[in-house]
Amino acid sequence: MDVADTQPAVAREIESKYDIAPDFAMPSLAGRDRQITVDTVQLSSTYYDTGDHDLMRYRLALRRRLGDVDTGWQLKVPGAGERTELHWPPDGETPPEALSALLHPFVRDKPVTAAVRLDVTRTRHRIHDPAGELLAEVAQDDVRATGLAAEARAPRWHEVEVELGPAGSRPLLAELGTALGRAGAVASSSRAKIARALLGIGNEGVGTPRTSAGAVLVDYIAQQCDALVAGHFAVLRDADDSVHRTRVGSRRLRSTLRTFEYCFDPDQARTFEDELRWYAGVLGAVRDTEVLLARLLAAITDLPDDLVVGPVAEHIDQQLTRELDEHRAALLEAMASDRYAELLAEATRWRDDPPFTAAAGRPAATLNAAIDRVERTLGKRLRRASQPSGTDEQMHGARKAGKRVRYAAEAAATSGDTRAGSLAKDTAKLQELLGEFQDSVVAVELLRRLATDAAGQGEDGFTYGVLVAEERQRAEQARRRARRS
Repeated sequence: MDVADTQPAVAREIESKYDIAPDFAMPSLAGRDRQITVDTVQLSSTYYDTGDHDLMRYRLALRRRLGDVDTGWQLKVPGAGERTELHWPPDGETPPEALSALLHPFVRDKPVTAAVRLDVTRTRHRIHDPAGELLAEVAQDDVRATGLAAEARAPRWHEVEVELGPAGSRPLLAELGTALGRAGAVASSSRAKIARALLGIGNEGVGTPRTSAGAVLVDYIAQQCDALVAGHFAVLRDADDSVHRTRVGSRRLRSTLRTFEYCFDPDQARTFEDELRWYAGVLGAVRDTEVLLARLLAAITDLPDDLVVGPVAEHIDQQLTRELDEHRAALLEAMASDRYAELLAEATRWRDDPPFTAAAGRPAATLNAAIDRVERTLGKRLRRASQPSGTDEQMHGARKAGKRVRYAAEAAATSGDTRAGSLAKDTAKLQELLGEFQDSVVAVELLRRLATDAAGQGEDGFTYGVLVAEERQRAEQARRRARRS
């Protein structure tokens, strides 16, 4: 896959969606120092998918939009608290080649064709600040669906979308949502208009309490599956921090399988975990090298000139950049493989129909027993590892245990468990300390290797020794801070 050919325009969407009655009256959106303009536009969007609705299953929405505004080929990608929208020009009635290449792991060799057309009459309430910057757009939509290759089960409905502008904020999003709710709007669980048209879903399940352990875990698994799907597009366009975010999503999934293993079929969980470990390893090679490169170049920059002997920065930059290029090439090769496509499919299967055991039907509070267990393990490992006699391996073991606690607490917190939420935040801070220690250990190993190479070429290794001493000092400081945590 040629990544250079897959670079679309990118827009971030932070929005809320509400179901409304046909006679819904828009409430006052006025506020101090707000300017509101209202207009009506016509939009016609043809949504594309395979005959099996593969894109919709991955929570991807592909459309070709024509009309008064916002025209072009658009792909909506899921995300945590926001969505990413990728744009291409509206040329042609089939997806651009670059777009089709991006979608290959999700559709394989199945044809992508027009599934349904949505014609929308949109009344836009655009809210600006005194400087003219867009705060938010509140769009009242009258939607008509026409089936093409698929039946439109919801031929017409009305909804309101609230999307933040560049100058908007989440408190404003909440404020507008409150005003709409008072006027009779109901928060919608429909992920996208194509899902509403083809499945006929609206606000089913809104407000349903997560009372069972399985329901809580399903929510958390779904978030991580969305992260893997979003990561596919972010990594291929080399978005900032994309490898790290995708790797964390895979680690969270693995941790969930292991911490709450009694809730899942063991054989299926083991197979899924093996594949997640493989992908996390490929991502990790890229991420770890990125971190090392930035860390060591910054460390050299901070050294006094008299402690920098020879072209140390150039050698580190050349060596790690070469390794980074190799690791990234391996990542792209992995992402073009059948194994990767099957991993994405398996993640979606776990999101939609996890292989639960009877234990998953127990009350959500029973998850706390597993969290307490991994928290005790963390305490024991941290006490041993943070002692002056503690080894690097023990600190690494404590770091892994800390991740397990953090991710388990995050999962439980999706049900509104405030204790779990606090534990997740506290453990995240500990992870920063343990991560700092591990980064120093890895940096020392690399510096020793580079020093040996430099000596073999007759170069002075003085500066490498200085950097090793600094990294050891950082590691010891992190150990002492962990002991006090």
